[in-house]
Amino acid sequence: METEFDRKVALLLAKDPRYHREVYYFVAEAVNFTVSKRKARGHVSAAQLLDGIREFAVFKYGAVADIVMSQWGLVMESDAGKVVYLLISVRLLSASEDDRPEDFDTGKPLFGKVPQIRTVRRKSDAWQYIDN
Repeated sequence: METEFDRKVALLLAKDPRYHREVYYFVAEAVNFTVSKRKARGHVSAAQLLDGIREFAVFKYGAVADIVMSQWGLVMESDAGKVVYLLISVRLLSASEDDRPEDFDTGKPLFGKVPQIRTVRRKSDAWQYIDN
């Protein structure tokens, strides 16, 4: 059964198809996740929301979170802001008077360099490897 959320996402996709359908559901869930983690319910800043989106992505998708987000079109922090404000435009999210789309325009990728997992080498290891 199609919900109001589904109908509004369909409108957004018709208006702006650059983001994958799932990203709208994900961002809405990430907002709820971020707000619920705070002791005081209510408004979160763009920086807090970006941190929450990253944390929720890793919670849901683990080590491939950055790949999933990239495939859905969330590459830069500004992409997350655009999705947030598209959801706001159809009243699926809300913003305070002090919030601005530009708050997300940091010029930074949503996920930075993925940390490399270093291997522990035992003296008994006979194989060669590259260690950064």
